[in-house]
Amino acid sequence: MEDLYSSTLGTLERTFMPYGSEYQHYIDFQTFRDMKQVAKGKRPVYIDLDIEEIAEMKTRYIVDLSWKGVYMTVTVPLSSMFQATVEMYGKPPRLLIARLERINGREEDSLVPTSLKEEFTRKKGLGETLGDFATKLFLFLDSYLEHNVTGIREEGPPDNPVSEQAAEIFEGWVFPFAESDPELQADWRSLKKRTQKQFERIDKLDIEDQHALETMILKDVPVFLDSFSSLSPENKQKKKEELKETMEDLRKFIERLEAKEEETYTKNFARSKGIITTKYKDSGQEMFSSGEEDPY
Repeated sequence: MEDLYSSTLGTLERTFMPYGSEYQHYIDFQTFRDMKQVAKGKRPVYIDLDIEEIAEMKTRYIVDLSWKGVYMTVTVPLSSMFQATVEMYGKPPRLLIARLERINGREEDSLVPTSLKEEFTRKKGLGETLGDFATKLFLFLDSYLEHNVTGIREEGPPDNPVSEQAAEIFEGWVFPFAESDPELQADWRSLKKRTQKQFERIDKLDIEDQHALETMILKDVPVFLDSFSSLSPENKQKKKEELKETMEDLRKFIERLEAKEEETYTKNFARSKGIITTKYKDSGQEMFSSGEEDPY
């Protein structure tokens, strides 16, 4: 009965979907139908999700997984500065079907296709479904990693002795005005978190950057917070634009340090990525082979 059901779906696909016979080579009709159910929120993405490997990088996780016969690799950034990606591979796994990216690097933005097999671009709904599915997949994996990987690490003693000092310093970065302002709250918390991360790796920075970061953290920002807190509520509102400009200057400084950090780990990233992509070749094909010879 199951074979008959699949056969019927395949017949409907070839009859009513103009290019079905072409993209069926990459994702079969039943798998695409299940993706659409996930995209519409009618079923969770994690059913039948088989996570093969999680590679932990300095600035991101790379997760290898398969779902309904489709092989995927998902890049989950540790900072919103870096782009997230979902790559989907067909049958055989070495064939790239689509690459989807979170362009703005913000959690509320969807992953959109930046690369699609030509067969998928001919029908608008196909790309949209893949984008919606990729977004739900990424959100699930992001949550999974946060609770199952980083949570376990945080329970243990800190590996970096600077972490304890950083925690004490940034507890003093109390800024009620920004914390309570909906327009500033997210930016302030992000800036504070990213600055602390750079302080924890201060021994890896250039001497000039070490001095600049220490001066910013231990002197400039605390003095600024004290002076701003002394203003009246009316003047705080009047100085809001100047506050935004100051936060923007600090953000650019931290971004420069983050860019240097990312550059430092580029070679390591390329090497680890190379190890993972070998699975898309002969070994990956065997891993996900259904036992039938693939004519393509």
